[in-house]
Amino acid sequence: MKLSNKTQKGRTSFLRKSFFSFLIISIIITVLLTTFLTFNYLRTTISLINGYNEKLIAQSNYSITYLDETAKKFGNALYTDKDIIAYLNMDENDVRVAIAASRVIDKHFLTLNDIDSVYLYNTGLDLYYSSRTGELKSSSAFSDQAIAKLLTDKKFVKEYRGRPIVASVDEATQPANVCSYILFEPGNTESGLKNAIVVNIRTKALTNSIQAINSSDAVPETSFFVVDTGGSILSMALSPDFAHDMSEVRTLGRKVQELDGNMNQVQKIDGISYLVSSSKSNANNWYIMGVTPFKKIFKDVITASIVSAGIVAAVFIFCAVICLFLARRLNNPIQAITKIINGEAPEKSNPLVSDTEEFQVILSVFESMKEQNLQLDKLMRETGYAAKQDLLNSLLSESSTYSMNTIQEKLHDLDLDYIASNQLCMCLFKIDNYSVFRSENSQEERWALRYAIVNIAAEIAEEIPCEIFSCDSDKFVVLVDCAEVTQFKLMQEKIERYLREVQSKTQQFIRISLSMTYSTLFKGMEHLPSMYNSMKGSIQLKIRYGHGCIISPYMMDEINMDDFHVPVKKEEQLIEKVLEGDIEGVFVIYQSIKKQLYNCSYNEIISCIIHLIYCLYSGVLSKMPAIKDNQDLFLQELLHNLQDAEVSTDIDDVMNTFLTKLCSKVLMLKNSSNNNDYLIQRIIGIVEQEYSDTGLCLSSIAEKLRMSPNYVGRLFKTSYGQSIAQYIFDLRMKKLDDYMRSTNLTLSVIIEKIGLERNNYFYTRFKKHFGMSLSEYRLHLGHDVDDDD
Repeated sequence: MKLSNKTQKGRTSFLRKSFFSFLIISIIITVLLTTFLTFNYLRTTISLINGYNEKLIAQSNYSITYLDETAKKFGNALYTDKDIIAYLNMDENDVRVAIAASRVIDKHFLTLNDIDSVYLYNTGLDLYYSSRTGELKSSSAFSDQAIAKLLTDKKFVKEYRGRPIVASVDEATQPANVCSYILFEPGNTESGLKNAIVVNIRTKALTNSIQAINSSDAVPETSFFVVDTGGSILSMALSPDFAHDMSEVRTLGRKVQELDGNMNQVQKIDGISYLVSSSKSNANNWYIMGVTPFKKIFKDVITASIVSAGIVAAVFIFCAVICLFLARRLNNPIQAITKIINGEAPEKSNPLVSDTEEFQVILSVFESMKEQNLQLDKLMRETGYAAKQDLLNSLLSESSTYSMNTIQEKLHDLDLDYIASNQLCMCLFKIDNYSVFRSENSQEERWALRYAIVNIAAEIAEEIPCEIFSCDSDKFVVLVDCAEVTQFKLMQEKIERYLREVQSKTQQFIRISLSMTYSTLFKGMEHLPSMYNSMKGSIQLKIRYGHGCIISPYMMDEINMDDFHVPVKKEEQLIEKVLEGDIEGVFVIYQSIKKQLYNCSYNEIISCIIHLIYCLYSGVLSKMPAIKDNQDLFLQELLHNLQDAEVSTDIDDVMNTFLTKLCSKVLMLKNSSNNNDYLIQRIIGIVEQEYSDTGLCLSSIAEKLRMSPNYVGRLFKTSYGQSIAQYIFDLRMKKLDDYMRSTNLTLSVIIEKIGLERNNYFYTRFKKHFGMSLSEYRLHLGHDVDDDD
């Protein structure tokens, strides 16, 4: 493409135009900046000082609020600790309880640097404990008498509203060392006194942040004070002027209440003018002041003006030289590029164009720029953690719909070519107690914590070439590039060190326990799904090794992969012990079963436990039907808890709950007369419903109740004074009498309806029951004697 003639003729003026453009811009900017600094420097300086003071004051206000919250949160945290509560509520002086409480306090001190000490006050024993001195004394002997008098003052206890108590000092200029926050036990007491936790905060923390900020200044010129409502200086960060003249500090301490928290006032103290910024916008109404001498401000303004004038002159000269240099440097490549675009040969003597290959590359860039931009946009959308995670998860689950060539292209775009070509090792992390993790954290919190685990694992894996990503809701996968590994034993040691460090850091920083497993070396993307499924099976071995374990590929050899069946004799013994209500005996038998059971795989353990629960419940129910009441919901909850079981202790808890409740129910029913009444009523109900069945007998009734015939027969005879067989016959005879009196049915039909057979035995039993023969009975009722059909 050729440039127009007009452009070609005017191209030599670019040097002059660029030079004057740069020079004019530099002059304008320099003049404007000089004018602005001249008229606004003083005002800006004052504003900056005010803003600086206000920010530091706000920092102190925040520090006050932070100390308030720290003290109260710390006190509340102590109130939730069992050892602290044990000390506050102990009835007699026990040094062991005090030692346990002191350990709790020392543990908290590791992360709370601003806390000076903690007092524990047991009002029942009038006993104080101090973490500062370790003393354990009564109110009269306690070292901090000021606090002791307050805690034993009923009026103070009643009226205290949580404001910090500042330790008294001798002079207004002497800063207080600590301020005390008192947290009384909730509720009222008859004596009017309460157990209390006193948290002593170092007041020096109020100005630590200011001193840290001022430490960057060689000679800080602004002083800061924190003064309570009584005029006592709690903390201060002084400039050298104030540090040598404490009388001015004393004067400011007296004038603090006159300022009343107003910002930016000019105060004269001993004939010297100061710019004073103050505030008391904090929960404690403490005054915070920033004080700067005016002479320092004007001194800086004069010095800065002189320096600025010199800088302006130097900048002007420097800009002129730089503009000329830049204009020449910029003009040369533009001329060369212009000639190349127009097809002209550039000047060989020009070092910028001596190698024409570079400018040919520039031309090729122009031609392919659009295509490259499109590819770049596409790459940007597919890069990053989300793209890697989606692709790798699809490879693990075999859900990818892409062809092999497309997958390899995507791996290349994401710098993951090694997954297709190198040998790999797969590691799998699983969050322990995931059901608890899910219940304690919202969806957003769970996402953030999973992302934090990936970040921790990635930071630790700087020396291990790998890819880490989240898989499923509770699992994480690490694919390690093992291209250079020749001995798996050395790689195994390196991986286990890495996994242990990830476990340690995750537990330390985000309080999450992880169980882990890793594979042997493999190669090829086609093995990823099967290896992932194998890892999910391996991680289930934590049921044997517990939370936080690391499962190697060789631990599978220790597992019994054969089918496991609970011996029938053991099941029968368990049922007998449950029916006896012998809880200890039940647990002994279960312990003997689980010793062999926990040597099996996870699926085998769960299936055997479910089978054992079913056999136990069915066996007990067959002997004691009344146990069925309200058991369905209990079994549903039991199976739900079993589904969440991850380690052997979880299964033991489920089984202990089941066995204990089942034995307790059996004992309750055995000790209750209602159970016998319920069974008797069920027996009577069965007889009255099925008396027409010729097969009705003691055995058939016991079978329906799923109980022993001997037990059923003995129970019925004890309650009714007759056997079940006799009760059935008597009922049938009553029904026969009713039919013969109220219907015109034939005797054969009636006998069939009441479940009897017409034979000699029937006639004998009939005569014995009614005291007369059947013929006499029919005559008695007024029926024809020969009406037998």
